[in-house]
Amino acid sequence: MNFKQFVLSDVASVSLSNVDKKTNSAEAAVKLCNYVDVYNNYAITTHNYEMFMDASANSTEIEKFTLKKGDIAITKDSETRDDIGIPCYIANDFDDKVLLGYHCALIRCNSELIDSKYLVAYLNSNIARKYFANNATGSGQRASLSKSTIENMPIFAPSLQEQKMMGCLLSDIDKQICLNRQINDNLQ
Repeated sequence: MNFKQFVLSDVASVSLSNVDKKTNSAEAAVKLCNYVDVYNNYAITTHNYEMFMDASANSTEIEKFTLKKGDIAITKDSETRDDIGIPCYIANDFDDKVLLGYHCALIRCNSELIDSKYLVAYLNSNIARKYFANNATGSGQRASLSKSTIENMPIFAPSLQEQKMMGCLLSDIDKQICLNRQINDNLQ
């Protein structure tokens, strides 16, 4: 298997969300997928809809940050460096009423160059975790990832066909882990 090296911006677009938790009557009502939702879930599905908070957004925010199947959300700000760069796969399409909230970044893959399931698995790797921790800015109070830090992250990837096979396999394993956690939570 041959791996090619890219930087993330070669294969995906990155947008830092600025959609806050406030509700403004002059804006459209939306649901907000926040930091905690991203941090605590390997994947976001339509089953998560009820846990999203109510908020509002303007038309530009709705156009830019509506969650779409195949998107990846990552945490970009936190009190510790270990809690930034945590990825979450968007497994379902949402209407224009579910947006990614602030303290998160939205990654949209170019599907002709990289498989989003492969990329989310890669972002969960030790390589990615160390890159984010070592390149975060901020003082002892808060660590943060800039757009350029995220965009310049090195990505190593095999052919697209191999990415898809690996991404599906790793996604299936993560689904089973999530299911097992839910069963354990219900048993407790």
